[in-house]
Order: sequence, then C-alpha cells, then structure tokens
Amino acid sequence: MKRPTPHLQPLPLRVRAAPFEPAYGLLGRLAIRHGHSTSQAFVVEMAFGIADFVHEVECGRCLSELARLTRNAEAALAASTLVTDPTGTLHIGAERISVTANHHAVSAVGRICPHCLRADLEMRDGPVTCRPHRRVWWDLAGVVSCPLHKVLLLYVCPGCGTHPSRVPASPRYCRCGQDLIGLTGSPLDDADLAADRYLIGRLGVVAASTHPLLDRMPLHDAAVAMLRIGQAAVLGARVTRFRNVCNDNFDVRRTSITLSCRNWIGQS
Repeated sequence: MKRPTPHLQPLPLRVRAAPFEPAYGLLGRLAIRHGHSTSQAFVVEMAFGIADFVHEVECGRCLSELARLTRNAEAALAASTLVTDPTGTLHIGAERISVTANHHAVSAVGRICPHCLRADLEMRDGPVTCRPHRRVWWDLAGVVSCPLHKVLLLYVCPGCGTHPSRVPASPRYCRCGQDLIGLTGSPLDDADLAADRYLIGRLGVVAASTHPLLDRMPLHDAAVAMLRIGQAAVLGARVTRFRNVCNDNFDVRRTSITLSCRNWIGQS
C-alpha cells in the first residue's frame, strides 16, 4: 500500500465518513466544511501538493492521503469506494464489480435519492450543510432505484433539465443551483425493486438475497445478465443484438430487469 505524502497532516476542520460513502463524496463534504462548493476549488486553495488529487480520488486512488487529512481509516474508505486493483478488477471492498474495470459499470451521471438526503438532514449530526452524503451504489450503472425508499433514483434535474453531476461538492445541489432535497422520486412497487435489492444487498446495504448463477458473477455482470434476459422478454426472443435502448429509458430498463428476476431472485 502506497504511503501518503509525508507533509500531509490532519485538517483541523474535518468530517467523518458516512456509511457507504465513496472517497470522492467524503472529499466533497470536506470541501463544504471549508466553505467551497466544489472539491476542485478546495484542493486548489489548500495546495496539498498532490497532482490531480480530485481525479485520483474519483478513480479510487490517493485514499491514504485522504484518510490522513480526515483521520478516517483508509480501509473504511476503500470498503465503500470503487477501486481498481493491480489485476484490473474493479471492486467495492471485497465485492467484485467488474473483472475488466469496465467503465460502463459506473454511471456517467450523479444520480441521487432525495429521500436519502432528507434522512441525512434529520438523522446525522454535525453542520447541516455537511450532512447530506453520496452513496456509492447510486453510482453503479446497474442500479436504477433506491430500494430503501422504494423510488427511482433522480437522474434529471427539474431546474435545468440536465443530468445531475458529481462536480458539486454536495449531492444536494445541481450545477444550476437547484436544491434537489425537496423533490420526490417516482414510487415503485416491491416487485420492481427485486433486481436493485439483490445488487445492493451484495454490498451489505440491505439484507442479501441469493441466486446460484448470479452470485458467481461480478456485480456488474449480474446486472447486465438480468437486463439482457429482460430485454429478450420485452423485445422478443429473436433479438440477437442488445442495443442501449433500455439504458436510455429508465422505465423500460427497470421493467426489463424486473421481468428477468421477479420470480427467481432469492430462490436458490
């Protein structure tokens, strides 16, 4: 494990890592604690002397440096962050996500669950602005809903019509300034949540369910397998080429995944 930059010392103003919070989310809240709206602005002002520090943390690197700055355990940060190991395997803690570090396994947009953020305000302590935190499973491309609150993850800002970004330090706000915390996600039935409940259950977010085939696959591969089975059910058994039609329409994507696993997730 690489040693942190020697001159780095714990910052006087710090934030504690939250459950399932990725390292880049923690860095964002640290920026907020110091009065910045983006991690990049915070890092530039502090002049830590680490090249591309924000990008490195977003890629699951420089965790030892962030751990020292925040006095959080490096192992705890790694357990809730997407990290690529020396073999090229992308994982979160002990859970394999993709054996090829497939960038398609990670969502390109900063989706959020407004209900989770409201729970942060109500249940967490510390400065109010620092309470809302990002969950690493929001950033998995295979997950489209929040099984905890039974809603679809928010993926379009109603203020500007664009996808939320991970650039703002707080997941509460869109780049346009829209406060996302007061919004309500589209409600889902329990049956529609089966796939995502299975996926985040593998990370320990909810009680784990099992399947003899999917359990052997990396998490992203399991998500793709469910999606493709569902696409065949929706588009017809003769479909031989799976395009991104379901990736562009979250309702269709959710329906197709649900069809693939409604009757057999948890039945080993």
